[in-house]
Amino acid sequence: MKANYKIESATLADVDQLAALEQHLFMTDHRSRKNLKYLIQRTTVIVAKTEKAGGIVGYAILLGRKGSHKKRIYSLGVAASARNCGIGCKLVSTLETLAGIAGCMVLTLEVSDRNKRAIDFYQKYGFRQYGFRYEYYEDGGHALLMSKSLANTLVA
Repeated sequence: MKANYKIESATLADVDQLAALEQHLFMTDHRSRKNLKYLIQRTTVIVAKTEKAGGIVGYAILLGRKGSHKKRIYSLGVAASARNCGIGCKLVSTLETLAGIAGCMVLTLEVSDRNKRAIDFYQKYGFRQYGFRYEYYEDGGHALLMSKSLANTLVA
């Protein structure tokens, strides 16, 4: 199934939809509206919007320190109704491109050790576990630390 959507930078007008999507996707550790506003204004936040209605069906947040060769996928999610349409792949691919443009050599992320679907997804796209954090999440859940080298994917 092919979804009709576009990937673009998030704007402040997207905050309410992003906050609602976060509530549906994650049981704990939700970003507040205030935090989402902050992130949109100061970091890389991209959204996948349906072409007809403009509703947000996926998003990703990329963090990084100025001058660092590492960036972190802070959050990534796709609405259940839009899964298996290539949106997650396109979000990751877009983050890799943006990170590469910024001179990034490594992408990192944390994922719940209980989220087998997400772990499999990230492994499919070249992420490998390099660490583990006990009781990382609000609910006491543990996190796998994963990374991907962009050295072989960047175009000179």
